[in-house]
Amino acid sequence: MKLSKISVHKLFGVFTHEVKINNERGITIVIGENGLGKTVLLEMIESFFNKRFHYLNNVNFQELIFEFDDGVKWSISRAKDEEEEQTLLIKSFSGKSVKKYTLQILNDDDGSLIRFAQHIARSFSMRRTAITKWEDRKTGTIYSARDLIEKYGESFSNSHFKYEIDSTIDAPEWFINRFKKINVTLIETQRVFVVDEPDQAPVETVKKYSSELSQEMKRKLTESTELSSKLDRTYPNRLVSELKKKKAKITDEELNGKLKELEEKRTLLDEVGLIETEKDSILLKIDKTEDVVKDVLMLYIQDSFDKLDIFDLISIKIELLLKIINDRFKHKKLFVNKEDGFLFRSTIIKDEFNNYQVIPIDKLSSGEKNELILFYKLIFKTNPNSLILIDEPEISLHISWQNKFISDLREIHKLNELDILIATHSPDIISNNWELSVELKGVE
Repeated sequence: MKLSKISVHKLFGVFTHEVKINNERGITIVIGENGLGKTVLLEMIESFFNKRFHYLNNVNFQELIFEFDDGVKWSISRAKDEEEEQTLLIKSFSGKSVKKYTLQILNDDDGSLIRFAQHIARSFSMRRTAITKWEDRKTGTIYSARDLIEKYGESFSNSHFKYEIDSTIDAPEWFINRFKKINVTLIETQRVFVVDEPDQAPVETVKKYSSELSQEMKRKLTESTELSSKLDRTYPNRLVSELKKKKAKITDEELNGKLKELEEKRTLLDEVGLIETEKDSILLKIDKTEDVVKDVLMLYIQDSFDKLDIFDLISIKIELLLKIINDRFKHKKLFVNKEDGFLFRSTIIKDEFNNYQVIPIDKLSSGEKNELILFYKLIFKTNPNSLILIDEPEISLHISWQNKFISDLREIHKLNELDILIATHSPDIISNNWELSVELKGVE
């Protein structure tokens, strides 16, 4: 199930926009003059599907409409209940059927919201200064209940408090079942720094992602090691079982083909830093070998593939990241390994040992960091069939990089099956892909 069209009526009390999602091509580019609401539209979509419903309370609009690829349409508008509390009225249209759901938007002084904020504040040893205010003792920063939840609430995503403030606990099944199937991620313009804890300084995102990749590679290696141990323990019994079976003989061509395929897979995993192969290994050539030897070798090959299959998805992702980054960065090359995560080396400057000099990732330019962060997030931190919203990807990117942006997104779309919605001012981002664009227009 996917979103196929998004419309907003009377945005800022003036503009009506319609954006048809190009599900077939996977990429939709929203263009338009400043002030028409491109960024706000992306934030409205992201806020609704990530349960930050209160955001819509701060935007002047008449109606927000989501149309899905199965013909169902949702209409969202703001209203007030009998007690003058803010609500969202959600209508679902399917053929002649119309269903309604009124979703409560909690105010900043709502008890559930305050309890959740207090839970967060206690976890970080903050001092309460008023009913809805807390102070970070180390930095002196004052937070409202909403500030705390928006900034640190994701750390408590499994908490009952988190679910309670979303006001969906009593939502009807038709809403919950569809809502939970729509995954939306917004990639914002500021992506170089991230704050993990309230008492810590901002962390460079490239360092955070480098560490994450290192840990993920180590996890995959641990999985492979555990499987290897299991296969090695059971190898004798499985071999005897295979030898007892009456089956068609293995040909020399079949065995050599499998050996070649295995060697190619090992070479790829070596290139992306997941395993190390012997540099002087020679591919075994089978010619007129006894059948029993072929059976032994074939079981060895099958076990080897099973051990390496664990790396299939991560190796494809690393290979694509290396391809994109190394096609852009000048005078440096990105490598990946389980110890360093990202490792950059100069392609022109050598050290005292005649090796190409290592370049610390914090020495990358702002544009290089933005590019690396953006593509790492798209490749590694998105779920298949998600809608990815990218606001102004041209920020800090060289024109030549902007020209290649859409072609790289196509590769990522194939890998992760994403729908990508971009808001941009840059004709260089669009390049020759005007057929993917949707123009937002003002009032004539």
